[in-house]
Amino acid sequence: MAQFLKNKVDTFEETLNGMNDFGLNQQNKKFIQFLLARITSYIEQQCGISTSFKKYFDRHADKPFEIEHILPNKYNLYDKEFKDEEEFREIRARLGDLILVPNGFNQSYGDAPYESKVAYYYGQNLLAQTLSSNCYQKNLSFRKFIQESQLPFKPYQYFTKNEIEERQMLYQKICEKIWNTAGFDEIIKPTSQQ
Repeated sequence: MAQFLKNKVDTFEETLNGMNDFGLNQQNKKFIQFLLARITSYIEQQCGISTSFKKYFDRHADKPFEIEHILPNKYNLYDKEFKDEEEFREIRARLGDLILVPNGFNQSYGDAPYESKVAYYYGQNLLAQTLSSNCYQKNLSFRKFIQESQLPFKPYQYFTKNEIEERQMLYQKICEKIWNTAGFDEIIKPTSQQ
């Protein structure tokens, strides 16, 4: 089965190279939720946190997770960072500006400036927590994961255009780890040696 899946993935025409400006639009909301759920559950699993993809993707849960824009939809607060409102909307829709939060959080804090809500992100899932400097203190399993994976996680005091672009690259690197076919080789190797 692992060999079959590896062969299947290797024949995909799609690659992760197009993630530089990949983001949320009217047609891909469900896929973005899937991708964020996969990223979130992956980093939590790597840090030994009991989690599941279904937890973040299940739309029928009591408090389903929703897509949250880290940067609030207030161009007037960020007009010096972006050349115009169109650029603001385009960059704000990018994957690097998105996390998952439980239903209700977005309604309570979604439009607050980043500096006001980053403390509340620390009480959420690990992907959201990584925005806060608190996540990097006394969190040995996460720090070990960063060291071993070499993923460029970092906290943000402020969050604007440059930070979204950095976070976009981080998400791409996480996806490259998740969908790396070398993992199949580890499964296939013991089987073929028997």
